[in-house]
Amino acid sequence: MRGFLERLQWKLAAWMQGRNGVDGLSNFLMGVGIILILASIVPGLDLLSWFALVFLLVAVLRSFSKNISARSKENEAFERVAEKPKRWFALRHKMWTNRKTTRYFTCKGCGTVLSVPRGKGTLRVVCPKCKTETMKKS
Repeated sequence: MRGFLERLQWKLAAWMQGRNGVDGLSNFLMGVGIILILASIVPGLDLLSWFALVFLLVAVLRSFSKNISARSKENEAFERVAEKPKRWFALRHKMWTNRKTTRYFTCKGCGTVLSVPRGKGTLRVVCPKCKTETMKKS
């Protein structure tokens, strides 16, 4: 059985050569498709299963596509659009992880998120971006 699975793995790898493969946009489409499938379980939302099928089909077709340059351009455009939400979620995750040791606030001059260690009293904070000085209690 092991020999069969190894041969199958090599054959699939050879078949995928010259194809786009899975990228960020394909992963996103797959995730949306799976979420829509789960949401279609709710009575009255049966139509969502058709949308889920479309999302999943597009993701699979993108993965098997041999037009790598076109898929690469699509993925780059997706990554540009998704960059800001990814940064926002990463910052929220960092703020949650460090909530006991660090206090976060936004600069009144430029809106940059700044941080100070907790429990150090009132600190004078200078924004590295716009050089605005503020006094913050940590």
